[in-house]
Amino acid sequence: MPPRSRSQSLTIPDNRQIALLIDPDDTWGRSVIQGIAAAVRNVLPWNLWIAPRDRQWRLRVPRNWLGDGIIAAIRDDKTAEHVRGLNLPTVNVSSWEKDAPDWYRVKTDDVKRAEMAFSHFRARSFSHFAYYGPPSQRYSPSRGDHFREVVQAAGFTCDTFRGNTTTRDKSSVQERTLQWLQQAPRPLAVFAADPHSGVLLTEVCNAVGFRVPEEIAILVADTDELLCNISTPPLSSIVLASEQIGMTSVRILDSLLKGKKVKSKVITLPPLNVIERQSSEMLAIDDPLFVDALRFIRVHAHTGIQVSDVLQNVSLSRRSLEQRFRQLLNSTPAVEIRRIKIERARQLLISTDKTVEQIAGATGFCASGQFCFAFKKHVGQTPLEFRRQMRSGK
Repeated sequence: MPPRSRSQSLTIPDNRQIALLIDPDDTWGRSVIQGIAAAVRNVLPWNLWIAPRDRQWRLRVPRNWLGDGIIAAIRDDKTAEHVRGLNLPTVNVSSWEKDAPDWYRVKTDDVKRAEMAFSHFRARSFSHFAYYGPPSQRYSPSRGDHFREVVQAAGFTCDTFRGNTTTRDKSSVQERTLQWLQQAPRPLAVFAADPHSGVLLTEVCNAVGFRVPEEIAILVADTDELLCNISTPPLSSIVLASEQIGMTSVRILDSLLKGKKVKSKVITLPPLNVIERQSSEMLAIDDPLFVDALRFIRVHAHTGIQVSDVLQNVSLSRRSLEQRFRQLLNSTPAVEIRRIKIERARQLLISTDKTVEQIAGATGFCASGQFCFAFKKHVGQTPLEFRRQMRSGK
């Protein structure tokens, strides 16, 4: 589609005008926008209109805007109607399910996300599961459906909290959440729809004295650095390929603007990994000494501890500690220490630009060579190969 004619006094004539109807007020939105900007910068002649809004603070472009394309996180009927009325090539980067059939979409693979959440909980020996998704336009109801299907396919049951869709009053949702939790089995592994619902859930637990993660373990389906870290306790979360979603949306829109054929209407990208924080840092095992040993390892592994340090902090002999790890975790203390160090390294490689040497020091390895050897043995790639693959979205 050729660019519309526009006043040369307002824009550069040869540049495409692309509106990004994506809210930058959370980590997901900012990451998607960063991915878009990275794909466009010094490569495409695009002017990006980032999060334009109307007088009601809704994501909208001005009526007289002479644009060429839209990348939008469409989550409600009014926004869909607005975008549809623009009659421009559009790529939707949300999981909203009332999508116009002629729009292209890039989104997170919700089945893979559900599988990752279930695997996280099962690795900690949980057998009671639930999905927590109060009414919201931020996510689709199918997010909970996918988790329930994964849990049931593994032979377990999954309770679901969605609440009354007619009201979103916080105090009312908190009251219904409390009633729901009081009837639930414990220890309970809860997959929360997003960081907002995760924070709400911890607030209810803290108000009535439910211990997190000892009684209620929580993992949220997306990562918001602010909300996840200020929650009490901090929330474990799934890291999405948000920047890759942005980059992929640029490739699709660029093809549409050039009149090229795009093979698939919907492209799904798997989530990257789980960041374990205190809200799920627990094993559903009735062995306090073992749990204490495991917790010590998970808190201090990155400092370079050895098995001898663990033994100094729990009242167990080396033999008894080894036996418990084999029976309950099918592992050994030394292997668990190394696993936690590698997982921390994976997170730093994905979420920061720290050098290999810096990451080696931050994860308790004596030298970068030792770190690279251990990382490749555990992951099957060198640290830099892993970082490149994760950031390419493959």
